[in-house]
This record gives sequence, structure tokens and C-alpha cells, in this order.
Amino acid sequence: MDREGDQVRSPALPSVNAFERPPTAAPMPDASQEKEQVRFGFSATLRVMCAADRHDEIAEVTGLTPTHQHEHGAPGLLGRPWPKDLWALESPLPRGAALSTHLDWLWERVQPHQAYFRDLAAEEGVDVDLFCGYRSDCAECGFEVQPDALEIVQALAIPLEVSVVFE
Repeated sequence: MDREGDQVRSPALPSVNAFERPPTAAPMPDASQEKEQVRFGFSATLRVMCAADRHDEIAEVTGLTPTHQHEHGAPGLLGRPWPKDLWALESPLPRGAALSTHLDWLWERVQPHQAYFRDLAAEEGVDVDLFCGYRSDCAECGFEVQPDALEIVQALAIPLEVSVVFE
């Protein structure tokens, strides 16, 4: 292809100005016709790590049943041993529910036991956090969290960890 000024020449195409639409070009589709459904999903999990000897105690004191638990070294994903033990309570809400809604679900269950979880989180060697997931097929999308949904993080004095995955 040769360039002569603003003209682009190709043996197969007529000469066109590089800044103008070629006369045979199809019109741009209307944006309202291209509304593909953006897929997204959220999750929220209260995690207690490095406290395997406390798993039964957590259930007894709080009455909460973990959605997942395992001990350090137990066979994990792909047969690899888990690097840490874990007691986890994950929101069962659909992935399409807002992150604030997942956090509210957790807070409703944890709030009556906040002193216990706060004390557990303050213990040497015990890690407690709030792990949130966000998955989307739209790399330019984001999300919001209502301020009151973050009360669980402040009340328990635990970190909020967010995993963002674009598919």
C-alpha cells in the first residue's frame, strides 16, 4: 500500500481519504441495537484462617455452619494440599445480586457474634477477612458498594479483599 498525502491506495480498493468514510462503507450500527447483556457476578465470604483448632468452637459459639472448611495440608484443588486451614461462611445469594446485598446477608448472621469474631481476628496468628469476588465479561465495568454494607468490615476490624476477574 502506498501513501500519497492523505490518500490511501490499494490495488483492490479505490482511492479514499484516510479521514473520510469510504462511499461503499456500511453505516455504523445504532448503539441501541447492540445492547448485549453484560454478565457479572458477585460473592462475599467471611474467612477465618489459621485457626483449625477453633473450627468446632466457632460453630458452637455462633451457631453458624460453615459453607466450607478444611485443614492445612488436606488434599485441595487438583490434589495439592491446602496451604492454610479455613473456616468460611459464604453468602448463598445468586451471583447476580449486588455486592452490598451479599455483604448485608453476611452481616445479618455475623452481627450477633461480632465481639467473638473481632476477638478471634485480634488473636496472634489467626487471620480473619472478608473476601469478595467480582466477575464480569466487561473490562470497562465497575461496581459500587453502599456505605452501610461495609459496616461488617469496620465492626470486626478486618480487611476487605476483592478479587476482580474479567472473562
